Amino acid sequence: MEPFKFGCIVADEHYCERPSLEKEVRRYVAGGQNLVIQGERRRGKSSLVVKSVRGIRGMGLLYVDLLGITSAADFCRRVADGMSELDRSRSFLQKTAALLASLRPLVVIDRDTGLPAISIDSRSASDPSSILTVMNMIAAHARERRICVVFDEFQDILDIPDSKRVLSELRGKIQFMADTSFVFLGSVRNQMSEIFAHPKSPFFKSALEISIGEMSDESFVKFILARFTAAKRVADADFVRKLIADLDGVPGDIQELCDALWSVTEAGDCVNDANLDAAYRHIFAHEGSSYETYIRLLTRHQRKILGALAAVGGKHVSSNDFLDASGCHNASSVKKALLRLDALGHIYQLRGEWKFASPFFCEWLRRKMV
Repeated sequence: MEPFKFGCIVADEHYCERPSLEKEVRRYVAGGQNLVIQGERRRGKSSLVVKSVRGIRGMGLLYVDLLGITSAADFCRRVADGMSELDRSRSFLQKTAALLASLRPLVVIDRDTGLPAISIDSRSASDPSSILTVMNMIAAHARERRICVVFDEFQDILDIPDSKRVLSELRGKIQFMADTSFVFLGSVRNQMSEIFAHPKSPFFKSALEISIGEMSDESFVKFILARFTAAKRVADADFVRKLIADLDGVPGDIQELCDALWSVTEAGDCVNDANLDAAYRHIFAHEGSSYETYIRLLTRHQRKILGALAAVGGKHVSSNDFLDASGCHNASSVKKALLRLDALGHIYQLRGEWKFASPFFCEWLRRKMV
């Protein structure tokens, strides 16, 4: 079994405990408080919330991933998928189907799992008003059992046509579901702020905010060392601390690099700086073609700005060093390119510094520029 997992919700030995945050989430969810949990991707938000909610006795978890959502029908389908995961019993699914009768649901057998699931006819759920049917279904179940509803990547709901109406429909129902906790996870801060911090938004100040930052304390160091030990590798604590610092304490990125280090070594080997080059090349072998595609889709100016970020960092993008590295001495042009690269998902801004969404893309660019 692979010792490191990333890019998915993790549990058991693959999950690094975050006691204070878990306690905070459990306390608010158990008390019926709605939460907004923000943090860039790969920081472990989803795993943290799933672990926390499952630790509340008698609490059911309805998890709905909204990443890349495209329509109201898509929203309804994803909620139906989540209901199937919440409870697979025949009586529960039959009741769910009855509550969704206007959307012409079916109880089917999932081809991948062989388990019963709810299917919705997307044509019957095309109007934003269909969301009310789905929310009424959740409310009916919540009157019989405690449920926490987790909407992951909630900011993507802004990409639905007529998203303002969709948000109004959602908020209009949620505000009357006082006994059900809703947790909204988001990885694009400006879009989450548009939903929860803009005075004209239906969700303005409707949930308590918690931010998820980096993992850089000694408990994470011990966790990584334990995973290497389980994989019959020898690692030094100082080496692990350096990895964590170099990757800004982002759990997903750290575990991906550790997985690559495990892949390029053998049982009994010592994992250290001597293995890093091979580990990066291992990652590039899997992801390099995607990086090539990213570059080809950028303008020449955007490529130069991205290259300058990789070369000198993003703390001082108006400095002479950055402008010289980019070959552009027009500050407004640099800002425009940075905002476009942000919109494309290649970079993001945190505490005034521009950072790469993927540190491995950054390292790949550095090596290309040598």
